[in-house]
Amino acid sequence: MGDVHRMQSMVGVTIAPLGSPQRAFAVLRALGARGAQLSATQPGMRPRELGASARRDLVATLARNELVASGFDVWIPPSHFVDPAHADRAIDAVVAACELAGELGRVPVTLELPVAAADDAACRARRAEAVAAMAAAADRHGVRIADAGGGADAPWPPIGASIDAAGSLAQGSDPAADLARAGARGVSVRISDLSRTGMRMPPGDPGGRIDLLALRVAIELTGSTGLPVIDARQWAEPVEGVGRALAAWGAAVPGAPIH
Repeated sequence: MGDVHRMQSMVGVTIAPLGSPQRAFAVLRALGARGAQLSATQPGMRPRELGASARRDLVATLARNELVASGFDVWIPPSHFVDPAHADRAIDAVVAACELAGELGRVPVTLELPVAAADDAACRARRAEAVAAMAAAADRHGVRIADAGGGADAPWPPIGASIDAAGSLAQGSDPAADLARAGARGVSVRISDLSRTGMRMPPGDPGGRIDLLALRVAIELTGSTGLPVIDARQWAEPVEGVGRALAAWGAAVPGAPIH
């Protein structure tokens, strides 16, 4: 049981679906998770609203709950990065998240970049400007950006790909193969399963599609440096589901542990 518990702990978990940050941290500590995947759009976690004192409190709270930050999610609608009415605010949010991610151990910042139509020169120019600003912020603070869209046409480093297992399955792809193709550019791995009816669900539950062992092996082989993240967004019972997902992840142990 000790080895399984240790393997369970070597993952992050999204805190936003678990309630307030304080409640989520307590839940993760009780479940034995190691990392907390913070959300820059969650009240109480928005980097632009956290002054020096609040940031020190966040670090202390994580330590008190025996947690580390596994990364920052910045789920801003991709179109906002190229919309003149929203672009400045959206980019500023990512820049602030990169700064705080650097302070919390240079953890990845996950977002979704917009896709510009090939025949829309103005949109492509705005996208290029936004990507350049966010890449400069990531470089400045020593962090990587994980794009849920795969990091196409973005400079690597610092902008790589976020491999979302449920998203891969929804597209008829294999998450482990997607990670292998991304190689070093696979900045972040999101662990969530997909039911036969297309609903996101905890890995390990009946009716899922994910091969957790294959995904763990792919993470080992690619040498991913960050903690894989159990992504409880859109789960019917996220707290209970995280507990089951941790157990399933801990049971899917390849030949060597993840460090």
